[in-house]
Amino acid sequence: MILARFKKWMRPDEGASASKSTARNRFTVLNASVLLAPFEGELAAIRARVGVPPEHWRSLYQVVFENYAALVQRLPASESHHHAGAGGLLQHGIEVARYTLDLKQGIILPRGEAPEVQSRAQDLWTYACFTAALLHDLGKPVTDQRIALYDARGERHQSWSPVHGPMPVGASYGIEFNPNRVYRRHERISPLLAHHLIPDEGLQWIASDQAVLHNWLATIQGDLSNADAVGEIVGKADGLSVARNLSGRTNVQLPTAKAKPLAPRLVTGLRYLLDDGALPLNRRGAAAYLDGDTLWLVSKTTLDRLRTHLIEEGQPGIPTRNDRLMDELQQHGLLVPNGDRAVWLCSITIGDWQKQLTCLRFQAEQMWSDQSRRPEPMDGSVEPVYAESTNDTPPESADAPEPSAELGTAVNTSERDSIDGLPLPFNVGTQLEPEAETDTVTVEETAAPNAADTAAAPPSPVDEPKPTLHQGDGQVTGMDPSEDAGERFLAWLKQSIENEAVPINTAKARIHVLPEGLALVSPRIFRDFDAANWGHAQKRFQKLKLHRKTPKDENIWTCRATGSRKQSILKVILIPDAVATLGVALPPPNPSITLLDHVESH
Repeated sequence: MILARFKKWMRPDEGASASKSTARNRFTVLNASVLLAPFEGELAAIRARVGVPPEHWRSLYQVVFENYAALVQRLPASESHHHAGAGGLLQHGIEVARYTLDLKQGIILPRGEAPEVQSRAQDLWTYACFTAALLHDLGKPVTDQRIALYDARGERHQSWSPVHGPMPVGASYGIEFNPNRVYRRHERISPLLAHHLIPDEGLQWIASDQAVLHNWLATIQGDLSNADAVGEIVGKADGLSVARNLSGRTNVQLPTAKAKPLAPRLVTGLRYLLDDGALPLNRRGAAAYLDGDTLWLVSKTTLDRLRTHLIEEGQPGIPTRNDRLMDELQQHGLLVPNGDRAVWLCSITIGDWQKQLTCLRFQAEQMWSDQSRRPEPMDGSVEPVYAESTNDTPPESADAPEPSAELGTAVNTSERDSIDGLPLPFNVGTQLEPEAETDTVTVEETAAPNAADTAAAPPSPVDEPKPTLHQGDGQVTGMDPSEDAGERFLAWLKQSIENEAVPINTAKARIHVLPEGLALVSPRIFRDFDAANWGHAQKRFQKLKLHRKTPKDENIWTCRATGSRKQSILKVILIPDAVATLGVALPPPNPSITLLDHVESH
């Protein structure tokens, strides 16, 4: 009975006159009690964990679940990632709340306070964790989805957003995904929706304690590095729910559900990385190239990023070797083989840029079944060179081995600009290295000229690389590509921060906020801007004299990045008072990054 009711609840409504495609995407607005019925067991477990009197449960907890269900209805949590089916957002929210309260059981808050203070505040901290768990993804219908309400005749009536409050019961609605959605922007929306979810007395309770309020606000906005214990608990709970869903271990109301095989999980992970830009597409030095109906993915770069992503999500049974991942994809017919092998050696050409890379070949429809969601093909070509004699990456390939902190191997600080343990929001596909080619970055390469490189000194072939004749990878709205490279980089940097197109203060980020200013990881940030002419761009930017020099009158500062188990060295260019210089808003400083030159000079 429970399984049948859950399956029926998950299906869209099928009107007699509706077309088949419309029926799959048309739903009726239901009462909260109907929506919550399949989750009776979860709610009972949560109530036992909370342990408050019945009247407090009804006024502070039950009402929040009812408001949440009424607001999210049967919306999905994502398009092709976790909890992507009808009702996925409701299921995910309840799961995260359950895991959050399970994890909270073993933690006494606030940390470091006297026992009597902790005893008085326990219920408040529990409530903050619980409400943050339900709010953390509530902004997705605002930024990532387009919901339309329909009238009794089935005609589109108006657009709807959670900011309007719940949809009217009995109305029908349809769901589409916003093709221009920006990764993680939904996290900014949660505070706007809190009053639709939490009763006034609950909001007043949270606001009564400044420490609770600070941690709660940071958590619901995705700033887990500044959310202390609340962010830690909710982040872990979110990861457990995601891993549970992607591995096939769905809601506990479905005891017959089996673990999802590895192969479809690999494809789901690839779709996610492509969709969120973690695998750069169709540019010089990218990791992915769409040539007509064929998608070419640079083999080692893609498989390393895919493995790291799945492990970060907590998914079980992920092979540690790339050949195992390739075998899994090949055995299930998910990639186009090269004879009896998985990899192809390809010559990739974009304008005047050409590179031979080992690639995996997929049909584009494997990643984008919806033709309207498929990106435009590359402005270039991919030509297979010859059939590989082995699945191992040949030495001339771009896929040179790279250490993986996620797998517990040693970190080569001269080759990595970030490590595990830095503030990294849960389930975020971190920025991929911009070059798929072999590009071993050393400290010597990042060192820029010191004070001897004055603005009056004319450029020469020795101290300033001659730019190649092509348009840079970093496109700048409203600027001609022939304008000064330093000015274009500055405009690109500002636009990228304003549009949230670059990660800041996360693992793999090229930009970190420090108390001393904005740190630009060099030369990586300039390679992101222009892979071919990065040296020239860095030189011209330094001529603008917006950066601060070290006590030794050098352009490049040294930073230490401290993780939970490892440390790494970053070489950066420092822009003091970047808010005024760039005119952009920046997050708080990254506590895991220390400016060594600054420390040593005092």
